[in-house]
Formats: sequence, structure tokens, C-alpha cells
Amino acid sequence: MIKAIGINKKNEESILEVEVSKVGDKTSVLVKKELTYGKEFEKVRIITDMTRISARDNGYIFYPADIWKGVIKTELKEREDSQYISDVCIMPVAGICEDKAAVMILAISGGEDLRFNVSVTDNVYEICPEFQLDCDNAYADLCVEYHSMPDATYSDMAREYRKYQLEKRGCIPISERIKDNPYLKYAADSMEFRVRMGWKPAPSPVLEQTIENEPEMKVACTFDRVCDLIDELKAQGVDKAQICLVGWNKSGHDGRWPQIFPVEEKFGGEERLKHLISYAQKNGYQIVCHTNSTDSYHIADTFSKDDVSKYKDGSCVVDTLVNWSGGRPYKLCPAKALEYAKKYLPKVKELGFEGLHYIDIMTVVPLWWCYDKNHPVTSKGTLEIYNEIMKLSQDLFGGFSSEGCFDFAANLLDYGLYVCWPEVFDDMVDKSVPLWQIVYHGIMLYNSTTDTVNYPIKDIKNKLLITEDGTRPSFYIYSKFLEGSNQDDWLGKDDLVIDTDEQLRFSVSKIKEAYEDYKDRIHLQTEFMVEHREIKDNVVEVTYSDGTVIGIDYNKKEVYKKQL
Repeated sequence: MIKAIGINKKNEESILEVEVSKVGDKTSVLVKKELTYGKEFEKVRIITDMTRISARDNGYIFYPADIWKGVIKTELKEREDSQYISDVCIMPVAGICEDKAAVMILAISGGEDLRFNVSVTDNVYEICPEFQLDCDNAYADLCVEYHSMPDATYSDMAREYRKYQLEKRGCIPISERIKDNPYLKYAADSMEFRVRMGWKPAPSPVLEQTIENEPEMKVACTFDRVCDLIDELKAQGVDKAQICLVGWNKSGHDGRWPQIFPVEEKFGGEERLKHLISYAQKNGYQIVCHTNSTDSYHIADTFSKDDVSKYKDGSCVVDTLVNWSGGRPYKLCPAKALEYAKKYLPKVKELGFEGLHYIDIMTVVPLWWCYDKNHPVTSKGTLEIYNEIMKLSQDLFGGFSSEGCFDFAANLLDYGLYVCWPEVFDDMVDKSVPLWQIVYHGIMLYNSTTDTVNYPIKDIKNKLLITEDGTRPSFYIYSKFLEGSNQDDWLGKDDLVIDTDEQLRFSVSKIKEAYEDYKDRIHLQTEFMVEHREIKDNVVEVTYSDGTVIGIDYNKKEVYKKQL
């Protein structure tokens, strides 16, 4: 049995015609986009017996969730009736594993709007892909493939999906890309650390800021102080690192986007910034900066509500859950974001930055729509526009990096600040699995979770986790900037600062500690992760394509290495 169901706002269901084809062990299910026209479906769900399975002693389901959970695992054990619907998906693949009925589910069209609906009823599990249409017509045919893979593990399915990404989606291994890209080669051989220069209060006490009421900016670090940081890196023997300046722009971090210039005078202004960039490069360091192509604040000299994404009723898309240093964050229409990027990123390049340029947020949130009649954009259109901005970044600076690792950007993302947040459990989530890491290690650079940033000053489990996940270590000087109770836990409660020379030496010593630990694994960044498996409780082994096996023993809190 295979069927597609269209579901409207009233939760009324309509059966839709499906086209089914089978080649070998692969079954393809297609729903023509025309079948959704004028129906105002909230979502279209694909249902099949292939993804329904009874509880048993072995086996599990894995599926991608949002950026907070990553890829999660639900064991096929007896449990109370429950349901999990992912808010967003960091990748369009899921599966039932380690059972004769094992099957991999892959959305090959419509994945920009994909969610997974996982449920257990009377100890029968079911996982269904759902396409969120939000009462719009589908802009493309909806297609899902089911790959029969008896007894396969998540490592087996990860390799299968990686093969698909390499052959069909334009992903190219790092080992190939570094041959003609010295900036990516440098990044692969080094660690990442970010320096937050300054910021206004966040959450902001002023939502609609103007020149007259703009809150005072805290200066955490000047451009000359970053030169001192470079001196200390050299003195302690950290000979390679990519430095990313955060909040170097007017009014600091999240100060006035999409306005960038003038360079903030309180940090030293444009001339001292150019001196810093030159100084870093002369000392052998790659230096880039942080910009933004998604947010728009009222205080910006470029602000116009005409440029903001719109809902169907014509109102502006605004993040109502948070406000940042610039105040109320309006969401820039992707079409307008491209215009700004083409205008301002070349000017940023003229300052001298070279490396994996960082554009905030772009790969850590789902692709959105804009309903403004003057510049309408679908989620697929947003992806096409973002691809242009990512490619522009690569052409200008030598690379592109961003905050998260949604795999709609897999063919262009060179480095992601984190894959997901720390492991989270609930009624349906038994464990997380590093499926994303198996797929993309050797294709892009990444840091595994938010709490592994600045890992040497944290619990040793973070050191073990970055080793297990194949992470490129990442650091953040002045990671804390949010105000209020429990507001500073996003990258961890502990921080690295450089207010005094003693703090500077300590912070660099922790970067040095990680650098020495990382040297033994740097060569693995250009290798594929072949297998990840738990060989006994809290002991895992990770095998790479060159035969290296890294073991992580969470019981003894130690790492071992062997060669096949």
C-alpha cells in the first residue's frame, strides 16, 4: 500500500493520485504538483507499509529534526502511544535500521519544505514524510524514494546518502576542492576562532532604534587588541588559525544590519582594521569577518519595509520570539538580500579579508517564503538566491561559512559553526546519531555542537565528542553577550576573554592546547567517515577511509587510535 494524503486547515483529508515506479531495491513515489493547485493543503503526507513496523527487541528509526536536536534515534521498543513531528529538517533523509525490513527514505524533490511525522500507536511505529505547503500550490512535483536495505545500519544509509549527494547534488570532496583553493586548504589545516568586538544590549531595551535612542555599545576588544592576540598566538606556537571578526561593523554585533559601513570607530576605524588584516596575514593567519544577509533593523541607513519579507496578509515578517542588539529583527526578503550582497560584499573584500567568509544565520534556519507582490519568493527560490550569495562569497573571499549546517547548502558550505545543539531527549527521542557527520565529513568542515565551542575550558566530554564527531575545533573570544538570567548558555556558561594580559595568555593557552591535540587528526579532514558504531556501552569507534580507527571511551574518558 502506497498513498498520498492532502490535509487542509480543517484537518480534512483528500487522497491524491501517486505514480509509483520500482527499479531494483528502489521504489519511487511521485505526486504531481498540479494535484495540489487550488486545494489549499496545509501538508501532503506520503504513507506506505514500507515504513510501518511493529515494536521488537532490536532495530530503530532515525530521522532529522531541527537544529536543536540534529539527527535522532527512536528504538523499536514497546512504549506508550506517542508522536514526534519535526519542526524543520536539517537533511531530507530518514530510515528504519537493523531489521530485515530496513528501508531508507529520501526526498529527492520538495525537500525544502519537508518534515517527518513519527508515531507509535499500540506499539506499531510509523514514519511518514510530510511536505508543508501552508495552503500554497506545490512549486515542484513531490518525490520520495524508498531504498530497501535489509539489516542496514545508520552508517550504511549515511554512506548511501553521501553517494547520492556526490553523484546527484553537486557535492565535491574537500580533497578535490583544496587542489585549487588555498584558502580552503588553509582552513582544513587549521582551527577556527571568532572574536566578538562589541555589542549593544541584547535583548534590546529599544525595539525600533533610531540615531537618537540607540543604546550604548559595549566595546569588548579593539582592532589593536586583536593584534596583541596574534602576537600571543605566535609566541605560544599556534602557527595556523582562521580568525573571524564579529561585530567589526557599525554599532557592533547585530548592530544595524543590513548596514555594514562605516567600520566602527570605537574599535579603531577603517585604517586600524586594515592594519589588523595586513598584520594577521603577514604573521601567517587567515582572517575573515562576519556579515548578515537575513536580518534588517529599523536603525539601518538602508532600512525600508519595502525590502522586508511579507506574510500573505501583507504584514512584515518579524522574529517575535527574540530581539537582538539592533532591536526588532525584520526578515530581509531573499531577493533584496542578494541586491545588498552584490553591493556591499565587494566593499568588504576591498578591506583585505581573505578566507572562508562568514554570513550569519543563512544555513541554520529553514528556507522561507516572501509574499510581497513586488518580489515574491518561494522556499526553493530562496535556496536559489542563497546559492548566488554563497557563490559570491566564494568568488570574492575564497570560501563561504555560516552558522549551521542545513544540507540544502551542502554543495557550497565550506564550514559550519555547529551541526546542532547538545543532545536532547524526550518521549520519542532515545539518542542522537552522527548521521550528518558520516555523510559530510570529508565534504565540508564543521564543528559538532554548540557546547563544544571553547571545549578545553569545559567538561572533558566535549573533548571526547569533538573527537568522535570529526570536528574542526572552534573557539569564540567573548562568546557571551546576551543579558538576563540563563541567557548565556547558547555556547556554554564558560567564556574566553582577553581584557587583561593574563586573560589573553590563558585564552591562547587553551587554543594552543586544542591545536596540539588536533594536529594528530588534521589529516582526517580530507577523509570520509566510513563507519560509526558503539562497540559496547559508552565506547564508540569511528573508521575513516584511510583505515584510521579512532576509539572514544566515555567510561575511561580517553581516546585511542589504531590502523586497519
